[in-house]
Amino acid sequence: MSTVIQQLSLSDLSELYQVAYGGFEVDAAGWDNRQLLGSIRKNEKFNGNKLEIGQLLDYGGGQSSGGLPSSSTAYMVRPTLFAKSVYSTTVLDNQSMKAARRAGTNLGAFEDATELSMNILKQSFQEQIARQFFGDGTGELGEIASVVTNAPGDYSVTITAASFIQAHWIRNDLLNVASSTDLFLVSDINLSTRVIRILRQNGSHVPLAGEKIYKQKSKDNEMLGLGGVCDAVAGDSLYGVTVDNYRWKPTKIDAAGSGPSIKLFRQLDQEMRFVSRGVLPTDYIFSHTQLRLFEDSEDAKSIIYVEPSVAPEREAGSQVAAVKLNGRTVRIQWSPYCPEDRVYAINRNKISLELRPDSVDRGEDCGGFIENGDSIFFPLHVSGTPIDSFAMFYATYGNFFINPTFTGCIDGLATS
Repeated sequence: MSTVIQQLSLSDLSELYQVAYGGFEVDAAGWDNRQLLGSIRKNEKFNGNKLEIGQLLDYGGGQSSGGLPSSSTAYMVRPTLFAKSVYSTTVLDNQSMKAARRAGTNLGAFEDATELSMNILKQSFQEQIARQFFGDGTGELGEIASVVTNAPGDYSVTITAASFIQAHWIRNDLLNVASSTDLFLVSDINLSTRVIRILRQNGSHVPLAGEKIYKQKSKDNEMLGLGGVCDAVAGDSLYGVTVDNYRWKPTKIDAAGSGPSIKLFRQLDQEMRFVSRGVLPTDYIFSHTQLRLFEDSEDAKSIIYVEPSVAPEREAGSQVAAVKLNGRTVRIQWSPYCPEDRVYAINRNKISLELRPDSVDRGEDCGGFIENGDSIFFPLHVSGTPIDSFAMFYATYGNFFINPTFTGCIDGLATS
């Protein structure tokens, strides 16, 4: 087992006897995705590997006014969801736990140390859910444009501009390149040049231009998100149902380089109206670039800002706002995982995260701790040899169901 898995190790044990922990700052480690995740319903419906949903698109039964009609069959499709496993892990050094617990003058150190690991774990998991909500199920983080070899196993890779999303890149993250299972550790990130320095931890794979980078063990094995739904075209399959040019399809508009505007949103609304038979979006989700451009435009006067009611200083990263659109109020928000040149339109009543019943902890979280008997701590071993550390695991088993009939996208927007 590679030592790079260890996220928290208080190696200087004497410090635990001398330092009273006043708290840990974890806010800067992640985005505030609460507004976004709150738009996704959590349903505990899975009881096996797959879940079948009946979606009525046209009524049948035969209709007539001049006499008894012939019977006709309803147009109904049966989308099928397959459960995907989503995990996050963290490791806590056993000696640190013991030292903290026995510190005598600092009885809170054990609680502080374990709480930090739990916060890291749950924040990591929430980021996974938010990232996959915008993905296409492949787990792709970006495509390599060029590679510089700094030393054997040490590479600086430039990510193509078209595939680069800043929020995908995390220092000390473990990744796979192409189809290889070799692990690469992110050691440095240059956001302005899109250069990511990765260090090979095992194996022999050498990254090449044109190859794609994935979260570890995630290639072609993630939940299907908005990208996968909105990029589907006639002939593709969504949830096992063939996308057509009638009603089992997303609505997509090419902005052709124009900026975000109420006019474009109204156009998308009108096109979606005929596909969804009047069930229109409740939310528009922007990239950070599109929200900035929209707020800087003349149409910004249409925005209604709402002060967060709970802990506004902690929700400063969340966009709580709305616009008046075609006679109704539509929420607008943004996500760092949304591609820079896009705006998504969703109906929050037609999007859900379908979960296995045992995967959800009570409350707002999409997942829960994996238990080891009556504990959430798992002793680590390598080839039967104990390691003086414990792991904690957070997981869910399910998939997003994003009904394409009620989902839309504006693509090709100006980015400056």
